[in-house]
Amino acid sequence: MMLDQEKCTQCGLCGQECPLEAITIKEKDFPVFGSACVHCGLCVAVCPVEAISRPASGEIRGTDVVCDHCPVGCEVPEGLLGACQRYRNVEGRISPARPLVLPPQKDLKELYRNALINQPLITAIGAGGTYPDYKPAPLAAQKRVAEVDVVTVVTESPLTYSSMLLKIDTDRVIGEETSAVKYRGAAVGHVTTEQYGSKMISLGGIHVMKSKHRLKATRLIVALANGEPVELSVEGGAKLQLQVGRPPIINGRESEDMKIACGAAIMGMFGPKLYTLADEIIILDFDITGLFSESHVGHVFGFEWRGLKPRGKYGSPGRYFGYPGDGWGGSDVKDPAKAFEIVNPEKVRPGMKVLVLEVTGRQAALLEADEKKHFHPLPLPEDVEAVRDLIAENKEPSVTSAIYMGGCGGSARAGVTGNPIRLNRAVHTEEVKLSVGGVSAFVLPGGGINFMVDVGRMRWRPFSWTPAPAVVAPIEYTMAKETYIRLGGHQQNLTLLEDIEKTWRVQKWND
Repeated sequence: MMLDQEKCTQCGLCGQECPLEAITIKEKDFPVFGSACVHCGLCVAVCPVEAISRPASGEIRGTDVVCDHCPVGCEVPEGLLGACQRYRNVEGRISPARPLVLPPQKDLKELYRNALINQPLITAIGAGGTYPDYKPAPLAAQKRVAEVDVVTVVTESPLTYSSMLLKIDTDRVIGEETSAVKYRGAAVGHVTTEQYGSKMISLGGIHVMKSKHRLKATRLIVALANGEPVELSVEGGAKLQLQVGRPPIINGRESEDMKIACGAAIMGMFGPKLYTLADEIIILDFDITGLFSESHVGHVFGFEWRGLKPRGKYGSPGRYFGYPGDGWGGSDVKDPAKAFEIVNPEKVRPGMKVLVLEVTGRQAALLEADEKKHFHPLPLPEDVEAVRDLIAENKEPSVTSAIYMGGCGGSARAGVTGNPIRLNRAVHTEEVKLSVGGVSAFVLPGGGINFMVDVGRMRWRPFSWTPAPAVVAPIEYTMAKETYIRLGGHQQNLTLLEDIEKTWRVQKWND
């Protein structure tokens, strides 16, 4: 790496960021790069004044080996680790730096027992609830299953400590992160961090549930959990029509598809099909746009940098962070001729071809440079259309999903044990399996019984609400009978499943 000492402000960011502590301090406090530097480029990326640059020659030291296990391409000296600390240069070979770890294996009896309690005997849908909490849960069902007595304790439990996370699979913009989300004019949540390109919205939570908008938030969560369509708006952003299991409608237009991977990953997945199509290939994406000639896959196929820079901020070789918009691949690029700029005119020659694609394969453009190094569109050849269609075939449907999150206990715990902490511990050790509306829940680590569950797998409008207000969720605890007794459950509260089916109005799961 090269340092421009006149630009350097001695901020220390490069030294703090370098995972190998490759930067030392001279007497004048200017950073210099030691022999442990692997040229990962992180210092270049974090320098706020662009005082650090890569050597122009691109030559590596005689004992270095270039690691090809990720796009960074560290140049690792003999005996040292790459920036990720996972690989080491051992006598000129890149080798894993740590042993492969094997998980503990459960015995067959334990696996079998866990499988038997993994599904509740009954759901809490239609069971009713108990309030106040000291009353037992309305039903504790018992059945002999393959030589194990299984017990499921159920209740429809009012949960004020609850919220919902909406996952919207679309490459279209809905609004800025942290922007308020409104329902019938009331702020009931916010846009939160995107996950792998999907837009995420958080609704409810205890602070909203205590606000003047608590009733609207409660009704909204119940409506979404029961599969009803709702209309939301993002402050400064889009108007949304959402329904779990259906494509989102954004500003009046239904979203059709969602990318399977970012632009850089698309290059890796389809590199063997792409490399013969043009001199340079750009995969537009609002997350990570891919530049083929700079990427690892481009180097595998013998590409050299063509002097172009795609629209976006440099992240690592071949990967550029795009800007969101309503253009190609959810980026702000609407004209493929403006998807890149020429930064080294000497590398651009007449007849040079650039292929511009977007991550979902909806659109493609082939551009050719003229004598003045201006790029003009060409008709799409059949082989380009074939690859575009292949990428399009691998897109995913645009759909809305919802995860209900709650903290449960109360009457359900009273129905299992008079000592609530015992049940908490048993749930965390998986001696007791928690389900909601018959669907297995993921229990968050740490204290309490905080869970997440996919409402899209539920049936029969399982949620309701109370004017408290609170969301009423169908909670089920399933365990072996011996666990139920050990936790303080009472034998007299148990009812055989066959007797429940005789005395209660029941409906089969598949009906």
